[in-house]
Amino acid sequence: MDTRAETTVEDHEQEHDQNQNQDPRSPESDASTISCPNSPQQGPTGDEEHAATAELASIQEELQTVLEYVDHGMILKSFDALSRLTDIAVTNCEKLGLASDGGAIDQKAGFWTGLNNCWLFAFSHYGNARSEDQRVREHHLHHLHNNVKAWADALEKYGLVNYELGLWEQDILEAIEVCLINTSVFATTMPATPSSVADADGTDKDDNDDEQAE
Repeated sequence: MDTRAETTVEDHEQEHDQNQNQDPRSPESDASTISCPNSPQQGPTGDEEHAATAELASIQEELQTVLEYVDHGMILKSFDALSRLTDIAVTNCEKLGLASDGGAIDQKAGFWTGLNNCWLFAFSHYGNARSEDQRVREHHLHHLHNNVKAWADALEKYGLVNYELGLWEQDILEAIEVCLINTSVFATTMPATPSSVADADGTDKDDNDDEQAE
């Protein structure tokens, strides 16, 4: 990401000047140091912009919950929530004002930085599941790989890929591939995309059961 400037992710309970020397892309910190930016201030600028601001604030609040999931070892749940929130942001990119040139650039940059760092933070802790049912497995990672590629394809027309304003596709895919290397050999073909991360292996299991029954 040659053209993207590094920015700092603000802690939602601290002032920006307390964190200005922090590297926002470092996944080594705990959730308190890679929390999401402050919710943007709402102003009397019209119903649509007011609704978009409220929606962005809601997503940012949920990202804080995702970080808590990671800290408590609820890894699979954190990826499910992250996938849902990212899908909302991508699907409603124009409605949320993320694709336009207007509005506060700092707020948009803060939103994308917070979202991207949540992904990197979660992947840096993917092996810290507190229980087997929260463990991220190879098919989950393939599913996430598919999702990230699809989101990047959707955002490409807005120029919101691999820049400060947008999805850090390259960084996130590299994080996924590192996780895959640590679990198994990266497959060249991806499985069919399931409805959620947690259900990523449901279809294949049912098909295998049917074949065994025959």
